[in-house]
Amino acid sequence: MTLAARLKDTLAADDRPAITGHWRPISLCLDDTACEFLNVGVAFAHGTQVEVRMLDSFDRLKCLYDTRINQDHLQHLLVDIEAHLHTTKGNLPDCLSDTIRLGPALFAQGEDPESIVDAFFEDVVTLARPRKNQARSAFRYQSSDKVCSSVILLMQERLGLSASQVIRKEALQISIGKGRMMDVEVPLLSASAVGSVVSAWYKSPMVVENNILQAGADLAMVAGHTQREAAMSVLIPNADSGLTIKERSQVEKAAYRKLERFERSGVKVLRDDTTAGLAEQTIAWWKERGAA
Repeated sequence: MTLAARLKDTLAADDRPAITGHWRPISLCLDDTACEFLNVGVAFAHGTQVEVRMLDSFDRLKCLYDTRINQDHLQHLLVDIEAHLHTTKGNLPDCLSDTIRLGPALFAQGEDPESIVDAFFEDVVTLARPRKNQARSAFRYQSSDKVCSSVILLMQERLGLSASQVIRKEALQISIGKGRMMDVEVPLLSASAVGSVVSAWYKSPMVVENNILQAGADLAMVAGHTQREAAMSVLIPNADSGLTIKERSQVEKAAYRKLERFERSGVKVLRDDTTAGLAEQTIAWWKERGAA
């Protein structure tokens, strides 16, 4: 790169508005008898947005707690914590329970929320650091909330005001008989269709299966009670995700097994290994069902 080109890039970077907000470590007490809290994640709130990164490597925990920790239960808990923090719209609580708390809010600034979270995550979540002589993983999971927000943002950019006709920000109330109502979270809805956006970009096949099953259950509830078409947009990890061949194979096997079941039940499955590609497919499908 020439000197002029580097100078141009530097000036462009300087012109970019910095993201400012407050970051907080997320701590969990894994041993009630010791009452010791360990950092398992980082949250960064900027405006009404929240960026979260949770622990997804458990090698060090196995050394500390051996069989006293149920890894499957812990993974479910961490996913639930992240999902709840996204619902706070930036108003992060000091604690979620007696065993889950957030540290003090500290000012942070950077180019984007993800890089800010990653920097503090590396510093304070020591449980994520690889053991001696073990290579550091390049993998960075992507939550369903994050993927959904990214896809919706791209839809808004491409479709303009018409995107608002299918993007739903509040839960849909479904009548389940005898005057009872149930709230169902679906991000995309029109008079004829309902849709969800799901991430399979995880190390854990169990988390992937749970994400797909939850989204499928919500779609089935709405489609069955309102006679709408249903579509599930799914982000699948690619060869450059940082997963090993074995890890990616396990995730794909888990995802495709569940997705095939929903496809047979009539759900349209849209899948891609990039957020942009997934958004393109989602936009094309919804253009014919209210977003035009």
